[in-house]
Amino acid sequence: MRSLQAAPNTAPEELPSYRMRYAQIVTVLAAAVALVALLALQYVNTLIEQSSREAERREQSIAFLNDGFSQLYRVRQQLHGFLLTPLESRQAELDIALLRLQSALLRFAEFADVGQDPDVAEVARNLHEDGRDLEEQIRKLVEIRHNPALWFPATALIEQELQSNSSLFIAEVDALSGLVKKRASVTEQPLLIALYELHKAWLRMVSEFRLMVADRFGAYTLDPQVGTQGRMLNIQRYADQVDALLAGPLVQRANQDIALVQAKLRVLRQHAAAWQGGYRKLVKMLQGEDWRTDLQLLRERIDPRLREIEQQLELLRVKMQAQRRAQINALTDLSIRLSRVVFAALGVMLMFGILAYLSLDRWILRPIRELAENLKASISHSDAAPSVPPAVRETHDLLNAFAAMQERVQMRERELDHLAHHDALTGLPNRAFFRRRLAEAIATAQRNAMPVGVLFMDLDRFKQVNDSYGHAAGDQMLVEISERLRKVFRQEDVIARLGGDEFAIILQNLHERTEMTWLAQKALGAIQRPYEFNGHVSYSGASIGIAVAPGDGTDPDRLIQLADTAMYAAKKEDGSSYRFVSPELTAHAAAQHALENELREAIRHQQLALHFQPVLSADGGDLHCYESLLRWPHAEQGMLKPAAFMNALADTGLYSTISDWALDRIQGERPSEHAVISINLSARLLHDGAFAQRLLKRIDSGRLVADELILEITEDTLETDLRVAARVLHELKRRGVRIALDDFGTGQASLSHLRRFPFDYIKIDQSFVAGIGQVPNDEKLIQAIIRLAHALGMRVVAEGVETDQQREFLIAEACDYIQGYLIGKPAASG
Repeated sequence: MRSLQAAPNTAPEELPSYRMRYAQIVTVLAAAVALVALLALQYVNTLIEQSSREAERREQSIAFLNDGFSQLYRVRQQLHGFLLTPLESRQAELDIALLRLQSALLRFAEFADVGQDPDVAEVARNLHEDGRDLEEQIRKLVEIRHNPALWFPATALIEQELQSNSSLFIAEVDALSGLVKKRASVTEQPLLIALYELHKAWLRMVSEFRLMVADRFGAYTLDPQVGTQGRMLNIQRYADQVDALLAGPLVQRANQDIALVQAKLRVLRQHAAAWQGGYRKLVKMLQGEDWRTDLQLLRERIDPRLREIEQQLELLRVKMQAQRRAQINALTDLSIRLSRVVFAALGVMLMFGILAYLSLDRWILRPIRELAENLKASISHSDAAPSVPPAVRETHDLLNAFAAMQERVQMRERELDHLAHHDALTGLPNRAFFRRRLAEAIATAQRNAMPVGVLFMDLDRFKQVNDSYGHAAGDQMLVEISERLRKVFRQEDVIARLGGDEFAIILQNLHERTEMTWLAQKALGAIQRPYEFNGHVSYSGASIGIAVAPGDGTDPDRLIQLADTAMYAAKKEDGSSYRFVSPELTAHAAAQHALENELREAIRHQQLALHFQPVLSADGGDLHCYESLLRWPHAEQGMLKPAAFMNALADTGLYSTISDWALDRIQGERPSEHAVISINLSARLLHDGAFAQRLLKRIDSGRLVADELILEITEDTLETDLRVAARVLHELKRRGVRIALDDFGTGQASLSHLRRFPFDYIKIDQSFVAGIGQVPNDEKLIQAIIRLAHALGMRVVAEGVETDQQREFLIAEACDYIQGYLIGKPAASG
């Protein structure tokens, strides 16, 4: 067997070609197939041409029929829609539907007249005539529907007898009540009460009457007869009450009164009797089948005509389907004959196929198999070139292409390996590569008894760069920081970007922590230098947490986590600083993690509770509202206030979950019915579009009553996105929810916040209230806050009132409401 290297200079033209050999085989096979195909095609064309003409005309007929069905259905729909709401737009749509139906029936009749089936033509002409008759009946129904007196005969009875007598009865009751009230005598109170009961019973009877008429139309019940019977029983009950009042207490009182009152009572009985007589007539009319003339016309004339047209269309459709089945049978016979021809052709093709396969196997497939075996052998030994005899020039070209492809695949594998372990933006190693190198560094350091440092770095104010200058500027800054870090750290140190603005560094071959400290300080100095992009200058900083192996552990993931915790501690303390992992920090992180897990379990098992603290009017002591306060009855630490677990709540991302839970529980746990409840809401939730929509949905659905809800927003959480917060608060205000600014004076609120946000209340923080009588400046601040709030049309709530001196001072300064242990401590509603 010759190798490729044995004939490197062999010209491709000297070798035979697969194309030539394949062309010879295909030419012979194609000639045989073409001959059979031409004979079959001539036979098929003769049969198909005739059936296609018949099928085309039948499909046109079916299309006309389907159009007729569609237009008939549309007429039925538009007719019922007009009967429900007889508007001009509905009538216009009905007219269009009728016009289209007539057009469809006319087109079908004209098409059937030129056909070969006289029965179909006769049915089509009858359909056209029936369509005209249907249109006349519908026009008549439209005229009736436009005149209430024609389609609903009871209209005149309602207007002339029932409404007039009801209005006169109410007017007489009001006049009699006014006459009794003028006398202003204590003895007349029972008479006034009886008149009030009479007035109420009459209105309820009239209201049930209106609902009875609506039920007869099917407005409030699926079964008009059952709904009407129920309303009639209610009407009779209220009518009995009216008769009892006119014959009972009112008569007894009137016998002791002036003659004018007795006359009024007689008039009331006359109107009541006249109304009840008209009501009995109306009931009789509504119980008859001709209570609506439009429905009677629809039932007796229009619906039968619609069904008749539909039946004729269905009859034609069945006939067309029968003709289609006959054509299908004919096509089946044709397919049988064609199959015989095809089988004969297949036999010929099979014979030629066997010959072609033998030729292909000898001249093409066998050389390809030999080449494939040699290529597989070369794959297992990638350095060796495949050895195969170049029988034809395509084999020679294929070997050359394989060698080039093998080289490119190896290059691509190297590129993909780099991309899988490095950051695409900065070119630094990624998290997976960093963790693997950290594990290797720890193993090496343990053998050599040397420490390994892990620096976890997070940039300060990086989000401001993205928000101010765009993400392109942020990416440019990250690239610049990567270059600076490469210059700071040594060649043996591993610098990685873990994601976002987080970097990590592995420090090896160090002896003391002071060397790590020096490198961390140097890195902070490099990052704090200014950055320039597009003519802008910006500054940044970083917070660094440092963990050292083996002192802080030998698990790579644990070291990264500890360094991350130390970084957050540095960020919370000063920012732009570094901090080593310490036992206190580790213990605090463990305790915080345990608290977070316990909090999640408490939320999952519904162990949190709501307590309510009253807020009273400062001067009168009247109850204004209750503030709902979250409490956690901890199994070991006792009753915890939100301050003890608010950080854990924020870190676990459960603000939205616990707020939804509190909003769902308030309605059922409020201390008293219709009591106004205020709830503390983190302003960060106002930027959560999903939570804001859920809050508005609760109010719109009635699960929360807007005028019984006050939302308290802490001022130090309003700085993130004023536009979003203002939009949500104004939407809540529009629905009737009151808004309070909580802990006023302790955050960074400005007067522009009071102007921008729709606050109803300002709550003075208890730290200022505690200074009353002790810190004069606190008293002056309270005075200024009260005057400012009143000038802006807002009311003031003072928190943390615990002494009588504080209460007296607040009352003297016109504070609106007070809250604190002096008034009442938070307690569960039960």
